[in-house]
Amino acid sequence: MGRPSDEDERAAAYARLFCPALVRAVPRWLARLGVPLWHRADVAGQVWLNAWESWPRFDPKRGRPERWLNAIAVHVAAHYHERLQHRREELVDLIDVPDPAPDAFAAMESHSIRTGTIDAVNELDPQLRFVLMAHDLDGIPMGQVAEDAGLPLSTLYKRRTKALGALRDGRSPRARHEPQRDPRGRRRG
Repeated sequence: MGRPSDEDERAAAYARLFCPALVRAVPRWLARLGVPLWHRADVAGQVWLNAWESWPRFDPKRGRPERWLNAIAVHVAAHYHERLQHRREELVDLIDVPDPAPDAFAAMESHSIRTGTIDAVNELDPQLRFVLMAHDLDGIPMGQVAEDAGLPLSTLYKRRTKALGALRDGRSPRARHEPQRDPRGRRRG
């Protein structure tokens, strides 16, 4: 029985090197070498990348693969600390964050829009205003509004469409421009 060939030694070293126990050992080594937890996974990845890239040059006759990997870990950790010392943080002035509250102009504009909308709704024909108030502001389903008013559902939808159109266009159909109707939609004499 002769000595194992170089290929057999490299295969055995490869199996010992890329095993789960050593995968778990590298982060422990890096912790002992002072690599902070939040950078440890990245630095461990660099250790394994360096090991993979330099594997063709590994000579099993020179030492155990665990010691070779540990030397790579020490080397990568030293470079990590060296780069860490040269990092510079630029301090900047505090950023002026705008106040999330509306300014006086925005508050006045919002109040103006609100009062204008209320005025426009109040100028609507009472039948149109009734549908908007009941359905859109009070949230009553159109079926219930139709039942309460004793009107067909299609009539209420037409009135709502007419009222929204009047608000959108800025015109308000008033009761005096249309023939008088009773609450059920019939013309009065």
